Amino acid sequence: MKLIIILVLSSFSLMANSQNDRFDSKVKYEYNVYLQVLNLKLGEASLSVKSPGNIDGINVYHLNFNIRTTKLGDTIYKIRNKIDVWVNQETLNVVKQNKNIRELRKKNNSETIIRNQKGITNGKEFMVKDNVFDPYSLILILSEFDIPIKQSKEFNIVDAGKSRIIAIKNLGTQTIKTPYGSKEGYTLSPVKNGQPVLKNKGDMEVSYVSINDTLVPAKILIKLGSGVIELRLKKIRE
Repeated sequence: MKLIIILVLSSFSLMANSQNDRFDSKVKYEYNVYLQVLNLKLGEASLSVKSPGNIDGINVYHLNFNIRTTKLGDTIYKIRNKIDVWVNQETLNVVKQNKNIRELRKKNNSETIIRNQKGITNGKEFMVKDNVFDPYSLILILSEFDIPIKQSKEFNIVDAGKSRIIAIKNLGTQTIKTPYGSKEGYTLSPVKNGQPVLKNKGDMEVSYVSINDTLVPAKILIKLGSGVIELRLKKIRE
């Protein structure tokens, strides 16, 4: 069993080390959204790789995340979120964020630009650390980092003018059900004191599987202001 796990993780590592070029092609991952505690479908979500671009001389990848609840979902926790993120093609660091967030009765629209160690959100300046990432883009780019099983890595993240450090741990392999069959995958989760925890709003746990030789986020847990939603892969459009 130990040998099987090592072989699986080694194959994931080889794919991750050659993944960057996958952001050059458009792809859309579609999900069903469930309230985890009740296993109740609330809506749909999508995670997309758009056409690459250039911002102020920086070559960027354009990533998009959308989530929308149904009428039934609206009665429990209404969500209308659209997030666009542009990341540096070489470093995968965040360059720009456009976020239109609507959860329950709260609305929050923001535009953030990151240049070196300075950020500007809706005209307000703030300082950021080097090597900073967007939390939602991490869903797609976490698989680019070779985090050994049961080990963790710290990331500097910025989200609409707020920055913090999170530790992400590789929890190991597990069998994950997908529309393309049950597949062996691995899970990356935020941790505190070495233990997985979804504590802060927006914290995400992501499980990856290999589909057509590409590491795909097949299951995503997201902490809301109240409770946790689960995104389950429904379809891949290329």
